[in-house]
Amino acid sequence: MRRRWITFTRICRYGLSNFARNAWLSTAATLVMTVTLTIILATFTLHLVFNDTLADVRQKIDISIYLSDSITAEQQQEFIDAIKSIQGVTTIDYVSKEQARDDYIAQNSGDVQQLEALNVLGDTNPFPASLKVHVDDTDHLEDIADLVGEDQYASYQSKTASISGSRKEAIENIARIAQFSEIAGLAVSGIFLLLSIMVIFNTIRMTIFNRRDEIEMMKLIGANKSFIRGPFIVEASLYGVFAAVIAVAIMYSALLAVGTSISDYGITIQPTIEFFTKYPALIFLGEVGAGILIGIFSSALAIRRYLKI
Repeated sequence: MRRRWITFTRICRYGLSNFARNAWLSTAATLVMTVTLTIILATFTLHLVFNDTLADVRQKIDISIYLSDSITAEQQQEFIDAIKSIQGVTTIDYVSKEQARDDYIAQNSGDVQQLEALNVLGDTNPFPASLKVHVDDTDHLEDIADLVGEDQYASYQSKTASISGSRKEAIENIARIAQFSEIAGLAVSGIFLLLSIMVIFNTIRMTIFNRRDEIEMMKLIGANKSFIRGPFIVEASLYGVFAAVIAVAIMYSALLAVGTSISDYGITIQPTIEFFTKYPALIFLGEVGAGILIGIFSSALAIRRYLKI
């Protein structure tokens, strides 16, 4: 056990020495790896942000069904049960005539003409009671519209139901942007992943070439294969570790810098910021793990191809 530990520490020391000895090559490899890990983390972050934004907007979308003043309690319950049977319906909120009037007054508090017109009616309440139906998918709105449009429910309603179309369009636009961003992010990540592998591959190859006499000497004195390979794997892993530190720092800084301004545009970014704040160790370890895997894979290719042992 002691012998293995000594061998391991020597491999790590030689790997650190290689990293420092090839400073310019190590810097170039680390920078390319940093770009790769940053793009990967950014793609993951955008996925969280768009999912939260879609969920938030979906909670606000609804279809308003205006009830007739003559509808009975039994008919109203029958109507609600029929709507609940439609797939995708999450909640149904009942808005009374009084609440509808109060909401109208609150929404038009700055419009004197509208309020004066309402005061002319006195105690007469022109606003119908309504049902606000929320769904988890905009596709289900059409199913509800078809149901309430049936003849058997015509007498239950005072006017045609209305769908909050602007929100529906917003959801569809966000969904398209999210899908495009994920595909673009994966494509760019793949490109830079290949670049990282190529840069690290060539860096390790040049290191092997520069140390070919030393490696030959190690072979002659009986050094085993793992001892010769080890420092190169450690060196490549260090690229991933340093790149992960920089990538995580960049992403945290970006989230904190633009979080407030993005929220002003209706993008739900706060849950993502809270996730990054709550699980920094998990995110960091994930990035370090990805960086080390890329480094080990790249160095393994270089060693297998150019290190004849």
